[in-house]
Amino acid sequence: MVSDRGPNEELFPVHLGILQPGTIAPVNLYIRDESSSRYVLYRTAQTPFTESVRQRLLERGVARLYLRSTDKDAYDQYVEENLITIVRDGLLPGEQASKAVYETSSRVMEDLFDSPESGRNLQRARQVAKAVVLSVLKNPDTLWNMTSLASHTYYTYTHSVHVAVLLVAAGKDMLGIGTETMLERIGHGAILHDVGKTRVPGDILYKPGSLTADEFELVKKHTLAGLSIVERRQKVPATTASIIRSHHERWDGRGYPDGLTGDRMRPIVRLSKIVDVYDALTTARPYADARTPFDALQLMLQMEGHFDKAMLRSFVKFLGPSEVRAQLLAEARRRLAGGRA
Repeated sequence: MVSDRGPNEELFPVHLGILQPGTIAPVNLYIRDESSSRYVLYRTAQTPFTESVRQRLLERGVARLYLRSTDKDAYDQYVEENLITIVRDGLLPGEQASKAVYETSSRVMEDLFDSPESGRNLQRARQVAKAVVLSVLKNPDTLWNMTSLASHTYYTYTHSVHVAVLLVAAGKDMLGIGTETMLERIGHGAILHDVGKTRVPGDILYKPGSLTADEFELVKKHTLAGLSIVERRQKVPATTASIIRSHHERWDGRGYPDGLTGDRMRPIVRLSKIVDVYDALTTARPYADARTPFDALQLMLQMEGHFDKAMLRSFVKFLGPSEVRAQLLAEARRRLAGGRA
């Protein structure tokens, strides 16, 4: 092993569970020499990473390798390309797997909101939605792990990730949806539910004051615009399309774009309305401070006509026991106040 690290170069750790046997690491990998506290080159870029290599490292008590900070972009691409395998094989501890899914999903959605017409970005979003579903199915603590990473400040792209995680987990537990295929359709719709907001001018979307009637009419167009963006480039299952199109419908029929009443909405659409509003209320927006989970749910229970009240009460129970998990959620938000996911 030969050091090729400059004296002022920063490195960051990578858990062995990220590095998949049978793949080729696109960057140099370093190991920490505990006797000298130095980092030395272990494997050069483009060298296959095999199961035997992993086992030899584990036998030596090595759980992490290190990468140069200048290689972060290449590392992120590697994680994205192997994300489903990383989650599926279970070599990475649950909390760290949740972190990989959350951070990768957030990066992908930021790219998508920058370039919503990109077919590649839409396909990437579909893949991270699959990773969200797999993570929820494999680890019951995924929702709470990802919640602890969530940004306190509202960004449309991280909001999309939050809604996907919440809706998949709640759909599984509350509605008894257990098939991976159906949950993938739900996650796909949830993660893309606001892509149409890329068609709304930013000065309206992030306006700190009240919207005018004309401005609100522009905002209301985002549901159909989003569905149009996706359908031009992908085959969209009915469940996915219904979440993108109808997540702003109301129980009393006064929502948009179709004015559907509650009995005409799929249960997953009614649930998507609840999840969407809940996440928006618990993050800081230009026109409102973040509410605690308790305050957000209390307000939602008082919002007449918006929600399926029986489903909303079930959602409150799903987030419970409230005194424990609401405090955990609130504490996670406070720790990351003002920070970016």
